[in-house]
Parts: sequence; structure tokens; C-alpha cells
Amino acid sequence: MQSLDTAQFQAPVPGMSLMTEPQGRPWETPAKYINPEEALSFYIEKLTATQKSSELLAILELGYPVANLIDTITLGGVMQGLHSIDTAIVISPALYELITGMADEVGIDYKNGVTDISRDSSQTLLARASKSSEAERLVDEVEEEEILNLAESAIGGLMSKPPADEMQEI
Repeated sequence: MQSLDTAQFQAPVPGMSLMTEPQGRPWETPAKYINPEEALSFYIEKLTATQKSSELLAILELGYPVANLIDTITLGGVMQGLHSIDTAIVISPALYELITGMADEVGIDYKNGVTDISRDSSQTLLARASKSSEAERLVDEVEEEEILNLAESAIGGLMSKPPADEMQEI
């Protein structure tokens, strides 16, 4: 007999988030920094502190992409109620410049985490073009088949008397 995994029974119950006090979570309250400049100055102060900057650069040395790091930092700020998600989107480019500038100054080779669309664009475009014609052909076949099925079913109608050969089977 298999033993039941108790972890599956410790998961939150659906609707459990609706049972908390209204505005009881930090992200449900008004943001601390409404102005993007205030939020950006908060992050600049935190990220340029000696210990935080060394931790940040160590993370970049390990190969963690800068874009993902910024997403993590700003999402944490949203969840703590520091600013809205809109503010996070607005200040992200400035945080990118700050972090990459710090890494460049120290000489760290970092991953930016932003994909370059122009790289191998000719191969990508050819692959997409060949796949799209095949996809269009398949869609056309399915549409024709659906039209034939609808035409066949429209002959008798939903509430009409079944054909004689079906009556014999019944």
C-alpha cells in the first residue's frame, strides 16, 4: 500500500486568500512610493550600499541574468507594498543601467537576460515561413472537414426524424 504524501494536504485551500482581513497584505495597501523617482532613489540607495552591491555583483558573477535580477528585486518591492507594478516597469530600465554600470566598473562579465531578436533572424524567418505554410494548409483541411460535417448534419436537423437505415438499427 502506498503511503500518502502529507505535503499535498498542507497546501492552501482554494479561496483561502479571500479569508484574510481586507488590506491585510502589504500589496493590498497603498504603495509607500507613488512617485517613480522616489522608488528609484530607494533602490539606488539600497543597491549601492557596500554589502548589497557586493552580494549583487556576486550573483551576476554566478551567471544570473541582469533582467531576471531586476524582475526579482522589483517584484519583491511590489509584494512588500513599496510601489505598484506600474512603477516597477517604469524604473526597470534605470535599474538595468545602474546594475550593468556597476558590473562594467568592476569588470564582471554578465548576462543581460534580454534576447536579441536580430541574431539568426534569417534562419528564424525561414523556419517560421516554412512552418506557417504547413500550418495554413492544415487549418484549411480542418475547416473544409468541419464545413462538410456541418452540411451533413444540417440535412436532417437536430429534431428531424432519423433516416430509415438508422430507424432499423433502433
